[in-house]
Amino acid sequence: MRHEHAWTRLPDLLDDRDQPELLGHVAACHDCQRQLFLLGRVDRALRGAAAARRKERRRLGKGRWLRFPSGLVAAAVAAVLVLLFVPHHAALRQFTLRAAAGQPIGHAILDRSDGENTSLTLTERGLPARGAATFVLWAGDRAQRRLAVGRFMVAPNGSCRASFNLPGGHSWARFWVTPPGRPNTVVATT
Repeated sequence: MRHEHAWTRLPDLLDDRDQPELLGHVAACHDCQRQLFLLGRVDRALRGAAAARRKERRRLGKGRWLRFPSGLVAAAVAAVLVLLFVPHHAALRQFTLRAAAGQPIGHAILDRSDGENTSLTLTERGLPARGAATFVLWAGDRAQRRLAVGRFMVAPNGSCRASFNLPGGHSWARFWVTPPGRPNTVVATT
C-alpha cells in the first residue's frame, strides 16, 4: 500500500480496525503511527465534548425552571396568587329593578356560579309597603323558564336586602317582584 493512500485512510482506523492491509502499513510507518495517534486524540476530544453537550442539554431540560431569575419566579407566583384569591368582579352581573312607573328602586346582583348554585343579592328601596310587607322574587332565563326564587320582607319604608341561591347552569336574564299569591301583579321588574 502506498503511503499517500494509507495517509488518507487513517481516520477509517478510528472506527473500524479490521483493515489488515492498512494496519500493516501503519505498523511499519512511523509518520502514519504519529498521525493515527493525533487523530485518536482529536476523535476522543470531539466525542467527549459531544457527550458533555448532550448531558448538559438533558440537565438543563430537567431543571429548566430553575434557570429563571428569582424575580421572575416571584412575579409568576404573585400573579397566580392574585388570580386565585382576589375576587373576580367580571363574573358579577347587575340588574336594575324599576317600579311600574319606571323609576329605579333597587338592583339584583348575580355573583359567580359554583356550577350548582348562583348567588343573588337583592337590594331595594321604595317598594310599596304598608307596615311590614312580604313579596316574592321571580327569575327568568333566556329559555323563557320562570322560577319563584323566594320570599322576602320589606321594612316599613320599603327597603330591603336579601340573598338567594339560584340553580346554576342557567342564563338568568330577568327578575321581577310580585305580592304573594298574585304572580301576575308585578310591583318591580328588571
